Amino acid sequence: MHICSRLMTRLLVFCMLVLPFSDLQTSLGATPPFDSSSVKQQVDQFGVGAKVKLKLAGGKMLRGSIQAIEDESLFMTTGGASTPQRIAFDQIAQVKLAKITYKASGQPDYLEVRRVVTALGVGKHIMVRTTRGNEYHGNIQAIDQEHFIMLPDLQSVPVQIGYGEVAAMGPNLSMASKIAILIVVAVVVTVAIIAIQNRNKIGGF
Repeated sequence: MHICSRLMTRLLVFCMLVLPFSDLQTSLGATPPFDSSSVKQQVDQFGVGAKVKLKLAGGKMLRGSIQAIEDESLFMTTGGASTPQRIAFDQIAQVKLAKITYKASGQPDYLEVRRVVTALGVGKHIMVRTTRGNEYHGNIQAIDQEHFIMLPDLQSVPVQIGYGEVAAMGPNLSMASKIAILIVVAVVVTVAIIAIQNRNKIGGF
């Protein structure tokens, strides 16, 4: 069992080295700190109508829809409130899109797709299914006003996808992350099997 424990430790260390930091950061729920200018920029990118989650400087969480954007603040409806609440950008610690996945019901929602792509960000490993039935898994390379560019896994040529062409999309584990998870699962199963076998041998005596 001592040998198995050492093997498990080494494999877990290997997984930590293989797993990309961005995926690890996502899995831990880490979010980089925001200042008021970056909050304003993020809110402008999402635009009026976006459903967002806010974390205020005091730790309070809010979820709602952006109704208006000013130079120093935004107006957002939260819960069942009929009157929008004014929130200054310097009171906001974090802002996120409420949902970073998309699935079209009928015609693709151009604005919502662009919001999701913006929220995911350059470098994120994603899955995209187009209205033509093509499906891609790869990393976002660039984000433009009308489209985004991604590099599919195991390919050297990037593809350009218009926001109006997206039928479904969302974050996707990279190949390295999947390998790391499989290794961890294999190690846990192996150690469990060996432990059961050793216990059975001891019980047999």
